[in-house]
This record gives sequence, structure tokens and C-alpha cells, in this order.
Amino acid sequence: MNLNFNIMKVFFDGLHNKKFRSPFINIMKRTIVALLLTITLSAMGQSTYEKGLNALQKGLLDLAEKYFIQSIEEEDNKAAHLQLGLILEKKEHFADAVTHFTIADTSAQTMAHLAECLAECNEWERAKQAAEKAIEIGNSPADEASAMASLALYYCHTKNLKNAGHWSSEASKLAPDSPRAWNVAGIVSYNLGNDNEAISRFRHALQVDPDNRDAYFNLGTMYCIRNNHESAISTLRKGLQRHRESVKLYHCLGWAYTLRGDKTKALQCYQTVLEIDSMYIDAYNRMGDIYFSQGDYERAIAMHRQATRKAPTQTEGYKLMGRAYAERGDYPAAIRNYQRAAELDNSDSQTYILIAQLYAKQNNPKREQANYKRAAKLGNAEAQTWCLKRGVKW
Repeated sequence: MNLNFNIMKVFFDGLHNKKFRSPFINIMKRTIVALLLTITLSAMGQSTYEKGLNALQKGLLDLAEKYFIQSIEEEDNKAAHLQLGLILEKKEHFADAVTHFTIADTSAQTMAHLAECLAECNEWERAKQAAEKAIEIGNSPADEASAMASLALYYCHTKNLKNAGHWSSEASKLAPDSPRAWNVAGIVSYNLGNDNEAISRFRHALQVDPDNRDAYFNLGTMYCIRNNHESAISTLRKGLQRHRESVKLYHCLGWAYTLRGDKTKALQCYQTVLEIDSMYIDAYNRMGDIYFSQGDYERAIAMHRQATRKAPTQTEGYKLMGRAYAERGDYPAAIRNYQRAAELDNSDSQTYILIAQLYAKQNNPKREQANYKRAAKLGNAEAQTWCLKRGVKW
């Protein structure tokens, strides 16, 4: 805005310059000045939402995010909720994106992106509902194909691979140049046991869009699964050259370095993840895993404790902390953590077996038996064998 005023001042000053005394030049100058004044006044009159759109067009995501937040605070603008959700999705803040998509309009675009983010958050039933709504509205082939891909992921999660294949195929037919459709087709192929086809489809997603973050992540994951850590590292580092703050790519790179035995670099990757997103819980637990493997139980416990503080309803941190306490010889603390995990998820029979084994080490046969019985009731074959050998009914 100051630049425009400065330019106008130069023109106004120039009116008194001999060089500009020609009537034609004066008319042209007045026209330019009027135009600049119109542009300036227009900019001054822009709404906060419009300022956000302008920043977005220039690729200034952080500035756009601030304007959209301000627009929401000023007038609870639903369009600003949509734009803010799209920015947060790009930044991999999927749970926050879900919040804004839920408040925004119910267009096919909003529903398709909501389904994608809900899938990232493992909220599968809601993801299915949003995807079905997007397909029902069906304004845009790209949005409809994205929603179909989300449905394919839902059916992969529920192990209904026939339906997963159907929706993946429909997405690819509707939008053959959609990298999301090809990524999901690769995930379906992997679930069907065809690793080579999965890799081929992830590569095709990159051919369609060389900037596609998910394709780099999926390829890196496949290479890790195959224990081809060098290819995984190379692929993920290429992805990070384009997406320098992707926690998904850094996290997968940490896994690749762990497989290669380079635990120092793996820890650096996980630390970077947490610097970008302190709520990325799995990074705490993976760091704890590394410290545990090094015999540093204190640091392992500290990392798993961080995970449980950040996500007190997730069981993995408690179970891993129980493991570290048990290895350190602190059985009461180990039992407390396993019991907390069992309270959160009483369907996990293996947790009861771990508790039973610790009670056995404490020479407490009554509680040992009680936990084996709980595991046996849940259908655990190891626990049932234990009970049968001792004539214990469950």
C-alpha cells in the first residue's frame, strides 16, 4: 500500500516538471494516477477474507492462514473455514482441518476433503459418511474421485477388499490423472498382496504429479516393508526436498534409518517431527523404542511417558512404558502401566498375558491365574493352553 502512495507522489510532483507540460502527457499522467488511486482504495477496502485469498494465490500460506483466522473471528465466515481447512490439510494438521471442514459448507469439495482428513485421523465411519455425501452431491469429477478413493480406503480398513477394489477402480476411471486415485490404487494392491503392482501405482502417482507428498510417503513405506532401506531413504529425501516440513516423510525416514541401523539419524528424524508437530505421538514412542533397544530404559520411559501425557487415551505408550519398566526390573510400575492399557482397551488379550507373566515373577499365583483367565475368555490360544494344563476354567 505504501508503494502505491509513493508512486502517486512521484506523479503528483512530476506535474510541476517541465518534461510533463505537454497536454497529452498530462492527460496520461492523470489517468495513471487515477488508476493507481483506484487500486489503492480497492486494496484498502478489501475484506480480511479477500486478503487471505490474495495471500493464498501468492503461495503465502502462513499469511493466508492468519487472514482466514481473522476472518472467522470477525464474522465466522464459512468460506474462510473451508480455506483454512485446505491450508491445514496441506500442513498435515489433519485433526484441525477436520474441525474447520465440519463448520464449512456441505459442498462436494468440502465433503471430499473432510473424508480424506478423517481417514488420516483413522475416523473411518465418519470418513465413509463424508465420502458418500461428496459422491451424492457430485459436482466435480476430481472431488468425486477423491471421495471414491476415501471409500476404497475405508473398505481396506474393514478388510472388504472387493469393495475397496471397486471404489478404487471407479476413482481411477473418473479421474485418471488424479494422484490420489493412483495412491489409493497402490494401497489396495498392497492389501491384496501385490507389492510390485503397489509400487508401480505409487510411481505412476509421482509421474502424474512429481510434487505429490503421499506418493513419496507410500513408496518410502513400501521400500521399508521390503527392507530396502537405501531406496526408502533416497525416495523420502527427494520428497523432503519438496516438502521440507512434512512430518509424515520425516517419520518414515526415521523408520528407514532405524532399519539401516543408523539410530542416531533416526532419532534426529523423530526429533524433527516433534519440532514441527509436538502432538505427533508415534514419534515419542519410536524414540522410546530406540532408547529401549540401546538399554537406556530411563530415556525410553521418559519418551513413552510423554506419549501418554499427550495422548492419555492411546494404549501404545502405556504398554511400551510397561515393557521398559519390566526390563528395568520395576514390576509394580510395569503392571500399573499394563493395567492402564487394559482399562483403555479390555479386548487386548496380550496385555493380560503380560500382566500375568509379571505376577508370576512376583510369585503371586492368584493374580497370575486371574489374568490368564481374562486372556483365555478373549480367545487367546496361549492363555487357554495355560488354563487347560492347570485345569482352570475360564
